[in-house]
Amino acid sequence: MDVDISLRCVEMADRPAIIRIEAEATPNLRYLADVFPLFAGDPDGDFAVAEIEGEAVGCGKFTVMPDGTAWLEALRVRPDYQGLGVGKAFYRRFIETAAEKRIRTMRMYTNASNHASRGLAEHFGFSLAATYRSASAATANLPPGPHDTSFAELGDRDEAERLLMPFRDTWEGFCVMNRTFYGITPALCRHWTDRSMVYRDATSGSVIVLGARFLPERALHIALLGGELHAGLAFARERATNMGIGEVQCMWPPGRSGFASLLFASGFEPESRDYIVMEWNG
Repeated sequence: MDVDISLRCVEMADRPAIIRIEAEATPNLRYLADVFPLFAGDPDGDFAVAEIEGEAVGCGKFTVMPDGTAWLEALRVRPDYQGLGVGKAFYRRFIETAAEKRIRTMRMYTNASNHASRGLAEHFGFSLAATYRSASAATANLPPGPHDTSFAELGDRDEAERLLMPFRDTWEGFCVMNRTFYGITPALCRHWTDRSMVYRDATSGSVIVLGARFLPERALHIALLGGELHAGLAFARERATNMGIGEVQCMWPPGRSGFASLLFASGFEPESRDYIVMEWNG
């Protein structure tokens, strides 16, 4: 069926419509109501709504990352309007936006069993870049560390880059915060250092990246952790407790089986599915 689909930038008045789209499209994954001002007010990205005959039926967000790549997120289409080409319309807009901004790499994520989402990305030239696993723990259930730690914020950009860049190989190129896959690059190291997310323990030689891209009250995210892992988890527990955050989350590549075993032994509960990141290079 031929349908006229129009896309335009989201306006503040669209908030109820965006909330409705998400509630119908992904009832078990809802956060757009809380980040709507952030997304709609993003000066570098593009938050768009799709309309059919004046009815808001979908939304999608193009976000410019610290390293100049693009992250495609919050692509939602109301169930009654799926299969009409709304998703394809968003991807065409994503590619046009990337061309306008001279961005050569775009990424998106989905769960490994969502063949429709993966297939749509592949239709526009995306390919599988990596697979990750996810787990979370109630802060109160995490055990205290075996010894005192002396983690302190690391404010030196160069030192942060020296410590964090080796993770690019051991973590398969990415780290994750709020289910946003960041390419591990010098620009990202600087970005996190400037946002007070990098901590080092001089005693154990450990390093950890902790924080949240948005909604920090919902969960504290371990984006990277190296060195004495027990010490890092103890620090994450301490930080979450002090900040009044009830949950700690982490995503990691399947090859880090020892890391996963430690998480599970420390009270983390794994999700039943893996997640994949798809990448486009224009």
